[in-house]
Amino acid sequence: MRQLRTSVAPMVDVTDPCFLRMTRLISPFGNHQLWTEMIHANAFARGHIHKDPRKLAQHVPLRELNDFGSGIVVQIGSSSPDDAYEAVRQLVKLGVRNINLNCGCPSRNVQMGSFGAVLMKTPQTTANIVDAMCLAARGSSCRISVKCRIGVDEHDSVEFLQRFISAIVERTRHVDESSIGIILHARKAWLQGLSPKENRTIPELNYERVYEMLRAFKTTSFIVNGGIDSVESVAKHLDTADGVMMGRKIQEDPWFLSKLDHHIYGISTEKLPRPLDVLQQYVRFADQMHNDHGSRYSVLGRPLFAFFQGRKGRALRANLTQAIAKAKTPRSTRQKSRYSAPFSEIVLETVEKANAEHMYCRSSQRETLPMATSQSSGKQMTACA
Repeated sequence: MRQLRTSVAPMVDVTDPCFLRMTRLISPFGNHQLWTEMIHANAFARGHIHKDPRKLAQHVPLRELNDFGSGIVVQIGSSSPDDAYEAVRQLVKLGVRNINLNCGCPSRNVQMGSFGAVLMKTPQTTANIVDAMCLAARGSSCRISVKCRIGVDEHDSVEFLQRFISAIVERTRHVDESSIGIILHARKAWLQGLSPKENRTIPELNYERVYEMLRAFKTTSFIVNGGIDSVESVAKHLDTADGVMMGRKIQEDPWFLSKLDHHIYGISTEKLPRPLDVLQQYVRFADQMHNDHGSRYSVLGRPLFAFFQGRKGRALRANLTQAIAKAKTPRSTRQKSRYSAPFSEIVLETVEKANAEHMYCRSSQRETLPMATSQSSGKQMTACA
């Protein structure tokens, strides 16, 4: 299995199957690992989400598992070894090859469930959960990993982090060493006083702490995360770490993946997908998601908000939101669909309304985009490609 050295971080309400599909269209070369938003292990152990195809499709990128299984990571949250075991068992059956335990989220709701960053305060509990995950994945090609911070609250030392990682490594020694990985967010987490958003920016970055762990655990794979937002910084960290993870940078500018494909992986600019081709493919996928799984247009439209840049990009977001709201049909008159038009038609007409020829994409080329919503209309529009 080829090791993918750049990753798109798990982000709540961002890295859903729709966003991951768009990133795959932007970067179809298989260079980047794509992480789902966190799914609670209870959804499998007690909610039996794996038995509900429509609900499962809203959380697990089934489309990507078919042709990019090795590049998809499903992140779970759990404080129970039994629940984590069942979640991994069901995910392995679905064909998932990478599963991660969230030990870094500082949100209050997650704390109340005794998982996320609060798990770092109980290394043995965490180690037992990870061991249960490894046992559930035994006999498969699934790899288990842990994503955590470099410290939590007053526990902010090299020794604390070493004890935490050591507990996991020692407990899972029966597993092939190459199957366990650690993703370190190079900031500590404050469980009180800071919001999740503030926890991503206020605690100081400490990459040296990450590198100390690399030196201390030479046979363990480490990916560095936090504040990495340029091609230069990606290249610098890849000189030392096993991999690099980026979150908000990709959320705000998914086309950054295309830059990495060119500058880090050597893909020629001629082979990089054009924005308008990506848009056409994405809206076709979105139509299928709605028809097959009932995905709401508001969810399908969310990945497009960062698609175009500049002044007119803001107009697109506002117009798309309004168009989706307007397309909803009253409950009393609904038959098969809750919307009056296909998602693809709404998007492409909204792009035209936003005067797309003035939008600033990440590419400087221009082309004419046929309106894919009506074969007989003959409409075309010019957009920055």
